[in-house]
Amino acid sequence: MGLLVKDGTVYRCELSAAPFLQASGPESLLPSILHSADLWQRWTKLTEIVGGSQASARSGAAYQRAFIGAMNVSAAGQAARIVSLVNPGLARKLIDVGGASGTYTLAFLRAVPAMKASLFDRPGVIDMAHERFGAEGVLDRVTLVAGDFYQDALPPGHDLAFVSAIIHQNSPAQNVDLFRKVLASLDAGGRIVVRDYVLSSDRTSPRSGAIFAVNMLSAGREGNCYNLCRDQGCARAGWIHTREPGISG
Repeated sequence: MGLLVKDGTVYRCELSAAPFLQASGPESLLPSILHSADLWQRWTKLTEIVGGSQASARSGAAYQRAFIGAMNVSAAGQAARIVSLVNPGLARKLIDVGGASGTYTLAFLRAVPAMKASLFDRPGVIDMAHERFGAEGVLDRVTLVAGDFYQDALPPGHDLAFVSAIIHQNSPAQNVDLFRKVLASLDAGGRIVVRDYVLSSDRTSPRSGAIFAVNMLSAGREGNCYNLCRDQGCARAGWIHTREPGISG
């Protein structure tokens, strides 16, 4: 396959792949690879899960670091484009709900120099975000809030809420509860932007979203990938749906 080079009895990676496999570095994909290894363990049980067995979610500090690192790798290449599509306009106070280590928060702050932000996530993740924002020199523009949005209220006083890659991990009832909390965190006239997989009405496309729905099944959570809302109440509430890959709002 050309992925490894054999030298006598020693194997090494092909040299052009080395930058992507380093523990750190601007091109490193190692967090995503480690997260994929965890997904492989889930998917090996897929037959039993479809047959009715209970899936088990992974946990622990090592898993959390690999997962958050994978989310950064996934977001890094598209964050600036997505912020441009969101068009923050005159928004000056962002809340990034479940914002991980802050890839999208950083992209918003770079796009809008006058903006400040709150990043809300679990305590261990907030520690990673603090380290990253410190290295970027923007800690004075960010309020880091540790909590659990299943249990805790979100901090108030924002005019833009960004909910990225969150709704797929929730049941419909959990999402209703989450959006009530997001609404309460916004000042009058504030805006909620959702970035996630959005499926067709028959739930078979886009292919990546349909496969990801199976991934959520294997994860042992209550989540899923959701299709577009057809309720006229969405229009009355001001919801619009963009066809840009990865964005709905």
